[in-house]
Amino acid sequence: MLDAKYIPVFIGGFIAWICIMIAVGYFTSRGKTHGSSFLTGGGNLGFFLIFCTVGATMIGTGSSMGAISNGFNHGWGGAIYGLGASTGILLMLLFTSAKNKGFLTMSEEAQYYYGGKRIIRQVMGFMMFVIEIIWLGNHLNGGSKYLQYVTGMGSTTCKLITVLGFGIYVFLGGYFAVVTTDAVQFIVILIGFLAIAFRAIPMAGGYDAVKEAFNAAGKPGAMGFYGLGSYGILPAIALIISTNLGVVGTPTHRTRIYTSKDEATAKKAFLGQGILLFLWSFVTAIIGMSCYAIMIKNGDVLESADYAFSYMATNVLGPVVGLMFMIAGLSATMSSGDSDAISGVTILLTDVYPSITGKKIEEKDYAKYSRIALVCTLAAAFFITLFVNDVIGYIQTVVGALLPGVAMAMILGKFYKRANWQGGLACILSGTVFGCLILFIPSFKNAVNAICGGPAIPAALISLIFGIVVSMITPEDNTPEEERLARVFADREGKVAEIANKNK
Repeated sequence: MLDAKYIPVFIGGFIAWICIMIAVGYFTSRGKTHGSSFLTGGGNLGFFLIFCTVGATMIGTGSSMGAISNGFNHGWGGAIYGLGASTGILLMLLFTSAKNKGFLTMSEEAQYYYGGKRIIRQVMGFMMFVIEIIWLGNHLNGGSKYLQYVTGMGSTTCKLITVLGFGIYVFLGGYFAVVTTDAVQFIVILIGFLAIAFRAIPMAGGYDAVKEAFNAAGKPGAMGFYGLGSYGILPAIALIISTNLGVVGTPTHRTRIYTSKDEATAKKAFLGQGILLFLWSFVTAIIGMSCYAIMIKNGDVLESADYAFSYMATNVLGPVVGLMFMIAGLSATMSSGDSDAISGVTILLTDVYPSITGKKIEEKDYAKYSRIALVCTLAAAFFITLFVNDVIGYIQTVVGALLPGVAMAMILGKFYKRANWQGGLACILSGTVFGCLILFIPSFKNAVNAICGGPAIPAALISLIFGIVVSMITPEDNTPEEERLARVFADREGKVAEIANKNK
């Protein structure tokens, strides 16, 4: 906890920042919150907004908390998460053509890949909603840690303040408020983090002093290639895969494609951010490793490595200026959380509800029901955070366990022409069941972690094998493209698609 005299400075700055975000979200989203536009922002966003919202989401909790804490513990190992995030974003270039199909959600895209079968949409819709709540819980957990470090308040109280912080402007302005506030927060994140990184190593006494700090701690491997000598090769691969597939299997990033102006806009935004994230990964590592050296030099002790960025902000830049730059850290978590919140609501209202009930929400009621669904989604995510603490462990374990099945199903449906709906279901369910066993059987989790470094690698392989084998032993799906699209749009309208298969 920081000196109590600085707490009012931070609280005042935090409140002012939230007010600014509410104002930006409200005024920029006027005219774009009616009907389904509440969830799409008009669906015609240009390069700048798409680029910034992708960046703000990715340079979020995983970077500001997880990657920096990895740098604190494992030196250049702090760049591993960024490598996974960068390659994941670049992989999204393979899916940008989905913009031309008119999809609104990732579940619609999956339904199209698998013959337009509604069961794929229903299962994927449910999984997508759960995944968004999982990610949202991670962001709330990260944001709350900033508040805990400064104020010393209880974990639950800080999580509640965080969820209310970004929940307000999303509630008022919908998706367009998300992307415009993301643009502002992205700029603040860049300025804040770079200001700290440029001063970090000199303040630690130079690069040699940082190396000596890790050598003295018995971690000489931390300063080698990606810190693999400290982090471990298999755990590093597992983290990269879980982060990589986490990007491919998360609906938020698909929303960027569906709401962009055109396919070319989406491609340029993902390519630019993929390159930027690779470079950014070294910034987080530098902040984390310097924090460790500075802490040793000052004789301080951190309760958790997740507090590394907060420590650096207030020690490298001084308490008052540092507290203002800690707003950048909070921006990182909020700009990730708001995107996942609105994506979760979109899935709930356009996938889960109509495909199960057979009814479509009326255009005039979209904004009202979206706000109700948003409150429910945030409440569910808040409940999950009550059982969450470590940020990078959360990503490596929970995300690594539950997202590979969904991500592999999307990859299989897109690129394996023999894939059918039975194979798609097998891919999703096998990966999910394996992931649940990891999460609920501690001895099994420990064994998998010891052998594979985490659940991501075996979960991805199991999903892929089941998807291919089941597709091969069941009838091939030759449903024409027009029919698949017709089924997708019919289910969006809440209709039972009774379209005869022309090939029968």
